Amino acid sequence: MAATRRNLGIAAGLALLLAVGATILPSTGLVCGLAALLGLGGVVLLRGNGWRSGALLIAALALAAGLLDLLAGLVSPEAHGAGLVTTYKPKDWTVPDPDLGFRPRPDSKVAVTATYGAQTVFDVTYTITPRGTRIPPPAPPGADTYVFVGDSFMFGHGLDDDQTLPAQFAREADFKVRIVNFSAPSYGPNQFVRLLEAGRLDWLKGQPIKAVVSWIIPPHLARVTGDEPWLGRSPRYVLENGVPRFTGSFDHYRWTHPVAGLQHFARDHFPFVAAIGIGQRQERQGALFTALMLRLQQLARQKFDAPLLVLYSWPDERSRPGFDNNTANQLMLVSVLKGLRDRGLHLMAVNDLMSGLPSAKITIAHDGHPTAFADRLVAAELKRRLIGP
Repeated sequence: MAATRRNLGIAAGLALLLAVGATILPSTGLVCGLAALLGLGGVVLLRGNGWRSGALLIAALALAAGLLDLLAGLVSPEAHGAGLVTTYKPKDWTVPDPDLGFRPRPDSKVAVTATYGAQTVFDVTYTITPRGTRIPPPAPPGADTYVFVGDSFMFGHGLDDDQTLPAQFAREADFKVRIVNFSAPSYGPNQFVRLLEAGRLDWLKGQPIKAVVSWIIPPHLARVTGDEPWLGRSPRYVLENGVPRFTGSFDHYRWTHPVAGLQHFARDHFPFVAAIGIGQRQERQGALFTALMLRLQQLARQKFDAPLLVLYSWPDERSRPGFDNNTANQLMLVSVLKGLRDRGLHLMAVNDLMSGLPSAKITIAHDGHPTAFADRLVAAELKRRLIGP
């Protein structure tokens, strides 16, 4: 009995050291290395063949996980923004939100600077209105209104207030229209839908809303299932008979369903785990993504009697292989887009407007988001489609 208590105390101490290390160490590989060392320490410190064999097994598993993580990291493509350092003043420019998970802090100004080595990539200011929208250009009373919802592409990451797509759309219309830009970096279609379902734009009811405009990109697939680390408080939807149903936040679901929580933790921290079953997972994401976009179209009609126009930076039937170096299966992405078109969504291909242009003119260097010039091209085509020549 005394030996068992001693072993339990040592095991608890080793587990505590691992927990502390996991919060301090900067990478999963280092955590695995620490776990392997602690496992070997257990082989030395613990008494009894069973305890020592268990510690050795843990050390072996940790070492294997670390090596697999290293291999997965070596073969994975470099992400957009690698090496880019972005600074926000104030740092806490987003705040928790009970419906959306997070949103820009209302009635605030944010100074945003991005550097790549010694190079300043952009130095801009975000102005957020008391309603939490990006500030629009002034509009005449009673002007036709256009509602824009989206993520960083629609919000205008890396752009000043007057350079965003919605602001440039207003300029193309000679500032005779009113725009509402309720977007935020890292949002997904689950947030677009929740925004309308929760009545966050009901203050616009009764106004002359002519269209709701959104913008989709392939990373939205992972966002609708909360597979990004910043999405824990974000709204979670599941499909029931083909219809998306809100169930609360991803964090709430994972805490009340520990197995799902552990699976998410493993996929988030170990690339080789995330690669297991990725095809089936992306198929499920595609189905949920499609249902959410159809729901967004339905809500635009119900709330505002307005059509939904969806911009897409997304592979279609004409795209070259390896579109945008995205990790999602391109054939699946093409089929998702075709499914949206077949179900009556109005789509507009952003990349068609930029064909043949040098990357430096249409994407922010080292970042990947659209430049002000790219948004100007999109805004001109939007004006032509929604208002006329």
